Amino acid sequence: MAISRKARRETFWILLLAACFFLTYILIFAEGGYLEFRKTRGELQQLLMENRDLRQQQQLYREKIRTLREDPDEVERIARDRHGYAKPGDIIVNLPGRTDSPSGRDPGSR
Repeated sequence: MAISRKARRETFWILLLAACFFLTYILIFAEGGYLEFRKTRGELQQLLMENRDLRQQQQLYREKIRTLREDPDEVERIARDRHGYAKPGDIIVNLPGRTDSPSGRDPGSR
């Protein structure tokens, strides 16, 4: 039983078309496919933006550390504002309606 040339050609094209559909499906939907690539690329972009923001924040902290190391007036300002320190001879005035805590928080709350 011989298969005609036309039948072989049609079978070839059907198999080729099926293989193309199968490969396209694999490229798009399989693990490591295009959809996963797009998702990973989006995650990468998000992480790069987060990294940039963290670098900016790190630079601000480095500046603040440099200022604290080099500027004694800044250290004194923070000690006075946050911790209520005073120089000898300074007069501390507690105004009504304010807490006694120099940090502005209620001394009983933590």
